[in-house]
Amino acid sequence: MMPDAEVLVIGGGPAGAVCALALSRLGRDVVLCEAAAFPRDHIGICLSPGVISQLDFLGVQHILDHSAHQIGLPIERRWESTSFTPTPIKALLVDRGQFDSDMLAMATANRVRVLQPAMVLSFSRAAEGWVADVGTSTGIRQVRAAFLVDARGRSSGHRDRRRRGTPTVAVHGEWQGEVRRAVRISAADASWTWAAPTGRRKRVAVAFTNPGLLRRMKGSLDERYRSLLEDADAIEPGLELATPPRVCDATPYIAEGDQDGLLRIGDADAALDPLSSSGVQAAIQSALCAGPVINTLLTESADHAAANEYWSYRRISRSETHQTWASHRYAEAYAARRTSFWHSRATASSTATSSSATNPPLPSPGQVLRMSEKVTFVEAPCLVDNLVVRVKSLMHPNIGEPVAYFDGVSLGPMMRALSAGIAASEVVSLWSQSGSPEKAMALLGWCWQHEIAVAV
Repeated sequence: MMPDAEVLVIGGGPAGAVCALALSRLGRDVVLCEAAAFPRDHIGICLSPGVISQLDFLGVQHILDHSAHQIGLPIERRWESTSFTPTPIKALLVDRGQFDSDMLAMATANRVRVLQPAMVLSFSRAAEGWVADVGTSTGIRQVRAAFLVDARGRSSGHRDRRRRGTPTVAVHGEWQGEVRRAVRISAADASWTWAAPTGRRKRVAVAFTNPGLLRRMKGSLDERYRSLLEDADAIEPGLELATPPRVCDATPYIAEGDQDGLLRIGDADAALDPLSSSGVQAAIQSALCAGPVINTLLTESADHAAANEYWSYRRISRSETHQTWASHRYAEAYAARRTSFWHSRATASSTATSSSATNPPLPSPGQVLRMSEKVTFVEAPCLVDNLVVRVKSLMHPNIGEPVAYFDGVSLGPMMRALSAGIAASEVVSLWSQSGSPEKAMALLGWCWQHEIAVAV
């Protein structure tokens, strides 16, 4: 018989591996099922810089030391102009076969029971949780778990998804020959392209366009793919297409339809616009957030409503933040290429809150301050000691969401100093008693910039 567990994680990509790792470190009994044998191919090879901090937080940053990964490659960008220019940002490219294998190995090393290859064929509600039918090399068996995590990415069987951007397809293929050791991001009138070296003589190139436009283009898929790359000047002369091009959906979305005892994470929950190149970072962040939420939901005496509220807010906020960022980048390209392709992407709605504050970084030491009348305090869900609990949190129109802590310091007690008129220097002196003077100065600067502390 397969072992029962508190949590069954379906999918062993970065999201599933990190979620399983986090839950195991919280003392939970976790089984992870991954359908594919690793290593496996994946076109999402570019990691955003934030992934390095995430891996460092998890204590597994050393997996980037593998020789298969490429750190610090130059990026050439043709976006707002007609020529390529270097960017100050360097690229981090990973061999996803190696990266995903190493991430899953980290979960195994932390007592996660990994079943691979093992495909979850179906799952259904049971008396005390879930029962999943799992196909393995020896037949179909069952795994019972109190909680279920769907980390299967876009291939998740969940169909209730709300589109978060313009319909987009990705056409990708691998090229061989003498390749440039640089990443190229290029805009054309009705598409954009990303190309990067994957080896000494290999290069992957991905063209993003509208599905309708791709269907209307003449010729075979091979010919249409080459035409898109030519429009973007993405591939250097002399390279040969080594693999037949393939098409996949790249439309951003967010899943809908919550179920008790089940969380979807990573792309199974919300897929970002491909322009962000932050899919892996967002997947890991989703998994890190899910760990304490699930831990709370499995703790009988904990505030389950607070955990669900926290999860709902965080997942929607992540999706909106990335979509707003992508819309701004598309608007930059639209300024140079006034076509419907760019216009539809540049006009995505934004719910971001912008601050109207115009204060200098810090008030003068003698400036008398008080707390703004716009400040309110609410009991909001917050992570404390690996559980979601309700904590007294500060609200102000300029910060957009409740804030309970600043650099690890509880804001509620600190704000009492601003209840009456007090000089800025005295505020720093009082706040330094609860931390360092540097933290006190940073908190004062944050309050002053966001008009939480105002001049009397």
